[in-house]
Formats: sequence, C-alpha cells, structure tokens
Amino acid sequence: MEDPKSEAEQPAQVGSEPQPVPGLTATGADVHEALREVIDPELGLDIVSLGLVYGVTVDNDGDAVVSMTLTTPFCPMGPMLESQVHSATQFLPGIRDVKVDLIWDPPWDPHTMASDEAKLELGLY
Repeated sequence: MEDPKSEAEQPAQVGSEPQPVPGLTATGADVHEALREVIDPELGLDIVSLGLVYGVTVDNDGDAVVSMTLTTPFCPMGPMLESQVHSATQFLPGIRDVKVDLIWDPPWDPHTMASDEAKLELGLY
C-alpha cells in the first residue's frame, strides 16, 4: 500500500541538500540579519554589530555575496569566521550558495564602524 502523503509532505532525507521554496527567497537584508549569529571569538560580539559586514547581495539564482572585512588583515580567526558565515546562511530559504568577499579598503575602524552597543562593550565610549 502506498503512503497517501504527497511528495511535498514527505520528510526531508537526512543529508539532503536544502531545496529552494518557489516564491520564497531570502533577501540581502535577511542574510545580513542572519549574520548576527556569527560571533568574533576574540571580541565576543557579532560581526554585524562590529561593523565587519560591508554589504550583502543576493542574485535571482539564490547566490549570495557577503562583502566583509576582518579586524586585521592577518586575523587568525578569518577562516573560522568565513565558515560561520556559511553556516549561518546556508539554510535560509532560496539561498543556493554564499561567497565571502574579503575587503580591506576601507580598513576596519571600530570607532566609526561598530554599533553604539558594540562600542560600549569594547570600552570605546
């Protein structure tokens, strides 16, 4: 006897790739908000509040580009932060791939780029 559930109602297979939902695609703002989950382990604050994220774009195919910087060009946490960016955004609806584009100009300056809350946490006020 066949299962009466339609294919759409079948549970996802373990290890299967996330499938885009027609008509439901995350925007650049959605990706930007998801990046608040990415915490710089040395400073203990999220990369959005620190001002490390310069921009996010999402094309019609669901490919996102996160333009960001690191606290220093030789930041040893860079590869880990890139991995966390992928983890925080990979299951957003309609996102097929995320590319991290590291930008060094302008250089990060917490005095001008960090949020007021981050500046307080960093003791910059």
